[in-house]
Amino acid sequence: MIEIIDGSRLIELVIEKHKKLLDTYGSEFSELDSKFNALKQQSDAVKKEIESTGSRIEVLTEKYHLLFYQAKKQREGTLNAFFEKMRKAGATNLNDLQRLGSRIEEYEKKLQNSKHIEDEEKSITEIKNLLYELGSAGKKAGIMIALDGIIDKLNDANSSHKELLSLQDKPKQHAESSKDFDQQKGDIEGRYNWLKHRIESHNNALAHWEKEKGGIKA
Repeated sequence: MIEIIDGSRLIELVIEKHKKLLDTYGSEFSELDSKFNALKQQSDAVKKEIESTGSRIEVLTEKYHLLFYQAKKQREGTLNAFFEKMRKAGATNLNDLQRLGSRIEEYEKKLQNSKHIEDEEKSITEIKNLLYELGSAGKKAGIMIALDGIIDKLNDANSSHKELLSLQDKPKQHAESSKDFDQQKGDIEGRYNWLKHRIESHNNALAHWEKEKGGIKA
């Protein structure tokens, strides 16, 4: 015998089907949604870090060159004034002191051309030692020479250069991480979007049939 299902019961069965599918799809979608959003946040964070690191590298590149230049110009002005005071004081060792100044200039040229941080640090150490030697000679003659500003700039330039070197590989590393996150996101995006559309479709259908059910008179 064929069972005849009335309209009200038929609608209830349709509603049950949509609810069952919504439970099934909803559980999977919830899991994928959590994973998808986590990957998106990680990807966005890495891309932001790439931009931030790139800006920092640009700033440090300009900064350490500028600081070396400023240290050189300050050193030139300071020593020229110092040598003039020593000359007026009748210093007998003026030529020796000027030769120390020439040696500083040689190390400053090495700074401009150094390709390795170790060479740069050696040149800075030599410059500072020569400056201290000049300062000591001036003190003995009763002539003070301000060296702290020059030395601070040399140290800051070197620190900026070392920070720059520590960051140089970061953009590539971040780019690889970003690519990996995007790939993982892409792997689940198709299923994620399909589930999202199916859930929307079943919700719309459920709302329709529940409205239909409400319109049926007992």
